[in-house]
Amino acid sequence: MTRRIKVMHFVSGLGNDGVTQVIKNYTSRLNRHYDIDNIIVYQHHVDRAKLAELERIGNRLYEIPYKSDHPFANLRDTYKLIKKEKPDIVHAHMSLLSFYPLSIAWLLRVKARIAHAHIAQDNVNPHLAKIFKRLNLIFANHYIACGQAAGEYLFNGHDFDIMYNAIDQDKYKFDLEKRKGLRKKLGISDETIVFGTLGRLTKQKNQGFLIDVFNRYWKVNEDSKLIIVGVGELKDKLTKKIKANNQEDNVIIVSGTNDPESYYCAFDYFMLPSLYEGLPVSAVESQASGVNMILSDNIDKEVRYNNNVVFVPINHGVDPWISAVNKLKPSYREKPSKDNKYNIEKQYSKIYRLYLDFIKDGRL
Repeated sequence: MTRRIKVMHFVSGLGNDGVTQVIKNYTSRLNRHYDIDNIIVYQHHVDRAKLAELERIGNRLYEIPYKSDHPFANLRDTYKLIKKEKPDIVHAHMSLLSFYPLSIAWLLRVKARIAHAHIAQDNVNPHLAKIFKRLNLIFANHYIACGQAAGEYLFNGHDFDIMYNAIDQDKYKFDLEKRKGLRKKLGISDETIVFGTLGRLTKQKNQGFLIDVFNRYWKVNEDSKLIIVGVGELKDKLTKKIKANNQEDNVIIVSGTNDPESYYCAFDYFMLPSLYEGLPVSAVESQASGVNMILSDNIDKEVRYNNNVVFVPINHGVDPWISAVNKLKPSYREKPSKDNKYNIEKQYSKIYRLYLDFIKDGRL
């Protein structure tokens, strides 16, 4: 019989973001099927509903001070928690900043210390990014990435394993009743062309550019809407832009949702014009619904598992995005096979075996 193992996950925020969703998807299966104790340590941007959901599926959670506001208190509490819990594995999901908890795990001789890459481009000053990458390589002894591009970015030629941003694909499959129900709720007719996106309202997600794309399309087809689902610091700025364009009746901002699958069903086009990404979970989820997808070419091409997915540059203006819209039929829905690497039922057991291998490896 395999002994019970203890894994301590470190994240920055805990909310409706991709990293939180990935941890939820995997730990829900690992807790149910294996003798494992998953502990999640978070710092800020706490979504209480998400916290309750993570606890309900069997995780234990701790909050520590936010590293940007209280760096020394963050390290102090990290030290206390790791010393108290004595985990077999510290799995840090903080990309460039994973060295924060991993340095304490190294000091306390935790056997397996995982740096996990969730982004594929710098999101800090390039000089700092270079230092942070080196620190991750020093304090981690195992490397995981959400995709090939993220691993190559963060680990500088070192070997790494891939933990795919896998999902419950049955949950997101297309449902005509969900489509009709949400459109009716929002006052949108069945014939209206609907563009949509889900993600934090931040510079990274680039929703302002998407508003520009929609404005151009709307001038050709006024029977169209744009739905932006998310919360974040740019909400007021985006709202002002919508008002300045006189598009208050056609561009809808929805402050988060616990039902993303209904939105994917309601959309005719899912669009993600991100400035940088690792491998966005929303792009994996939306494909399971079969919706047409137009993604920034800054996104790892490995995310694609359907045929109706197009990658478009964001530095050539809105015209390439309009061209991509015109090439995809709004009524078309791909019927994806579940025999792909983003099916959580095919992936969670692989991660458990990887954890066991890391523990047996025994390198400090």
